[in-house]
Amino acid sequence: MPSPIRVATIAPAGESTRLFGFMQELHRTFSPRERTDYLPEWPGFSAVFNTRVTAAPAKCRVELEPALDADLAASPAPHTLLADRLIQAVRCLEAFRTEFDVLFVYLPDRWEAAFFGHDDDFDLHDYLKAFAAIRGMPIQIVREGRALSSCRASVMWRIGLAIYAKAGGIPWKLADTKAETAFIGISYAVRNDDSGSPRFVTCCSQVFDEDGAGLEFIAFDTNEIQVQRENPFLSRAEMFRVITRSLELYRRRHGGRSPRRVMIHKTTEFKSDEIAGCFEALPVCEAVDLIKSLMRSGGVVSGGSRTPTIHAAIRPPHIRSNGERWYSSAHETRCFGYTAR
Repeated sequence: MPSPIRVATIAPAGESTRLFGFMQELHRTFSPRERTDYLPEWPGFSAVFNTRVTAAPAKCRVELEPALDADLAASPAPHTLLADRLIQAVRCLEAFRTEFDVLFVYLPDRWEAAFFGHDDDFDLHDYLKAFAAIRGMPIQIVREGRALSSCRASVMWRIGLAIYAKAGGIPWKLADTKAETAFIGISYAVRNDDSGSPRFVTCCSQVFDEDGAGLEFIAFDTNEIQVQRENPFLSRAEMFRVITRSLELYRRRHGGRSPRRVMIHKTTEFKSDEIAGCFEALPVCEAVDLIKSLMRSGGVVSGGSRTPTIHAAIRPPHIRSNGERWYSSAHETRCFGYTAR
């Protein structure tokens, strides 16, 4: 865990000081003005995490050209132009990657028309996050309107936790977990081609262990999918590839050892090919849990008998397996999966 956490910045011309002022706020105290029943006072970053946040060296501070505002206003595709300029700035910082821990990108509200595509489903936030993730560069996008929210305690808690986690800190640990367990979360980004048919762009996997340590992220493209009701499902070979690459991250942090138990989460059901791909990639694991989870409201449902056991919903949901099979129910919040032993 770096101490202090060094923050590089990308900002519009002449507006880096706004980001520096925002970072200084992290070291102040704020009382909550909303959700006062459960949102605690923000006592300052150092008091919460026992480390500091500081600006990276001057060469890690990039300001975009002053003419960008006029260029965006005149462009028929402002989202493409802004994305290109920001990617150029990120590339400039790659040369100094060892001199900062987290990258802040400041986006003023006046550029909001360039945050999304008009004739496609482009999302600037997702685009920048994916580009930085592939390069192992933790990035925090700071939107002007959200950063200036009237409840400073809420903003500081959200940004403070994000900075600490992205810099390699472990803000919390999972309760009641067994040693040598790997948790893998899988998500997808689906885009349409020119004909409007869905095509697969990126599969993302996040991996961490039972202590909450080693949270790492991988992303890669694949075309071996089936799309049902706008949900993508991987082929057996692609699921094998995803899980194999995810396990490589775990082994790298654990001296080459494989986990005894693996819990794989995603928000869609596991098709038979996906199940086969998971088990094929995990031949030496004592237990494999494939879990579908939906967080909306209500409770988390699991069980090992004909009658499901309902647990109170918390965030993140506490999930426990007490048998060979997980059960679903009509509750809006539920988990469903398979356990192999």
